[in-house]
Amino acid sequence: MSSVLIAYHSFTGKTKTLAEAVAEGARGAGGEVRLSAAQDVTVEAVATADVLVLATPQTFGTPAGETKKLLERLWIGKDQLSQGKGFASVVCHSSEPAATSGLFAELPGYFGFVAVREPLVIAADEVDAHREAARELGVAVGSR
Repeated sequence: MSSVLIAYHSFTGKTKTLAEAVAEGARGAGGEVRLSAAQDVTVEAVATADVLVLATPQTFGTPAGETKKLLERLWIGKDQLSQGKGFASVVCHSSEPAATSGLFAELPGYFGFVAVREPLVIAADEVDAHREAARELGVAVGSR
């Protein structure tokens, strides 16, 4: 059973909906899940998880500010993070997502994490139609 930490930021509730679908899938696969707002996540919480999932809206072509603040906390505390930790991400966008999805594709390398899957990129106006894809991501991280 994997310990999965899902850190999300959401302005309108759409990214939170996707994070909850990931959590549902991870629990269904036997994972022990913690779902937390990005601003509440500590380096210690990430250190104790087997898998980290980041879910963020994209604003101005980049991850939301609270997501970036979490990444900065992790960078400062990266000595506390184990190599090989699973990593996955969800990007909820309303404009071209290439910069954010590209960052999240490279992010595991910065921390020595292992990507469980490529970033899941979903348009904000298509969240309901892609909840199943988020749930399937959860199954993948929960069964890791």
